[in-house]
Amino acid sequence: MYASMARITALDKQWRELMALCLSEEKFRADGGHPRLSKLIGRQIDQLAREMGFNERTIVTRDFRAERDGDHIVRIITE
Repeated sequence: MYASMARITALDKQWRELMALCLSEEKFRADGGHPRLSKLIGRQIDQLAREMGFNERTIVTRDFRAERDGDHIVRIITE
């Protein structure tokens, strides 16, 4: 296996899902026509972010950060 073709880790998958959910939430809130869907996505973000170890303040503000090494997430930043 080539080094540039390294496996996608569980943390990479979680991060990508979290970012996709945040983009969807932002879009639906901006459109204003999907309050139930926006609320559902918000709950999914809250749950996933908690599973990943983010604190409540970060979850509320949606200020998620992570340390990268190339295309991979090395760790999430919780401070």
